[in-house]
Amino acid sequence: MSDYLISFCVLIGLILLYLKLAKKYSILDVPNHRSSHMNATVRGGGIIFPIALLLTYFLFDFQYTWFVVSVFILSLVSFLDDLYSLSRLLRFFVQFLAVFLLLVELNLIQSFMLFPFLIFSLVGGLNAFNFMDGVNGITALYSIVALSTLWLINTQVSFIEANYILFPLMSVVAFSLFNVRKRALCFAGDVGSISIAAIILFLLFKLVIHTQDYFYFLLLLVYALDSGVTILKRKFRGENIFKPHREHLYQQLVHKKKWSHLQVSFLFAIVQLLINSSLLFERSTFWIMLTVILVMFSYIFALNHIQKSEK
Repeated sequence: MSDYLISFCVLIGLILLYLKLAKKYSILDVPNHRSSHMNATVRGGGIIFPIALLLTYFLFDFQYTWFVVSVFILSLVSFLDDLYSLSRLLRFFVQFLAVFLLLVELNLIQSFMLFPFLIFSLVGGLNAFNFMDGVNGITALYSIVALSTLWLINTQVSFIEANYILFPLMSVVAFSLFNVRKRALCFAGDVGSISIAAIILFLLFKLVIHTQDYFYFLLLLVYALDSGVTILKRKFRGENIFKPHREHLYQQLVHKKKWSHLQVSFLFAIVQLLINSSLLFERSTFWIMLTVILVMFSYIFALNHIQKSEK
């Protein structure tokens, strides 16, 4: 336990060091008319997530090399994108390369028939996490729920070395101390949202492969639902899905219903926690599907309610 406490303190110290360097070199997110915040805030604080993964790799027998390399590549390019706004083509090329490495680590590279679907799903998942990172606390709280659930499942079925869940989880908790606030001290940035997405998606796919239980994909239902519905709506209207917007439910709750960032972030995390609980403690297909249906209807009701209130 003392080793984990020391590791947690080191992670906090690294965030504090990054905050100091980011302010010195003006690595700041300056708000514009599309922003959900009002003050210039340090961005890229999520760099602590890949750092935690690298610590795990060096401290615990250099396991899952291609996975770690994949996250490192994604993090490096995403951090550079936070600084210099790289071209979309370059970002997608790196994402495809990183996803290919994840599939190599998962031993799914031989699945020729599934390969395009797997590539599409993982690249889509990376970007969904990035799209959802728009208000204080949402990435941190949602990731804590996801990683905590994966850790609990791992104590039962042991699908991966536990520290590859615990160290990223500790890094997210450390980051949340600076982000889950009314006025955040730092944002995750692309480096944070993309890297934690890669970590969670790798763990989730490894769990599904180990257990052959596809219901576990519901551990990311809330993000998948809000991202998927928003993309379909914008595509149907002929809009550029990569152009910044405020169409996500979490954005509409903040900008149209005037909910606070933390209210929205806790709502999304709690709903996902309820779904995860149904997977963990009530394994009947009926209850799992009932939970999914209730969440989907609640989501549709919320969108319709917001739309009607504007008329």
